[in-house]
Amino acid sequence: MSSQPRVYGGKRTQHFDTSAIKLPQEGFRRFAVCAGRSALRHCPYCGGTHIFRNWWSLKDRCPTCNVLYEYEDGYTVGAYAINLIVTELIAVGVTLSLLIWSGMSVLALQLTGASLAIGLPIVFYPFAVLLFICLDLAFHNPGDFSERPRV
Repeated sequence: MSSQPRVYGGKRTQHFDTSAIKLPQEGFRRFAVCAGRSALRHCPYCGGTHIFRNWWSLKDRCPTCNVLYEYEDGYTVGAYAINLIVTELIAVGVTLSLLIWSGMSVLALQLTGASLAIGLPIVFYPFAVLLFICLDLAFHNPGDFSERPRV
């Protein structure tokens, strides 16, 4: 493999180190390994660290394996849906549980529910992005680059 950059969709890309990717071939096991790495905010492909610039911003490439995370515009839009659905279900579940099993006032329940609905998506966002990448990897083998340039 040459280290010369190539152009795809107007973007210059470089090859990444395929030997650094350590993933099982089976879809569910691959998802489980990726999800475990994502829970630690590590690279889903190789397990490398320091893949975020800050809490909300994923770097373009992994510093360890050089894989391109967002290989097309709008790739991580699904992460927004995962973030919103998961966090709002948790917020509604917690608020309903408090309503049923606690003696909290209505105002306290409203404040708790609103705080959860606003705070959880902010906290969960980096995990949602990595979870979306894991779902993509579960369905698309990282070695199959037909029309899916991650390099």
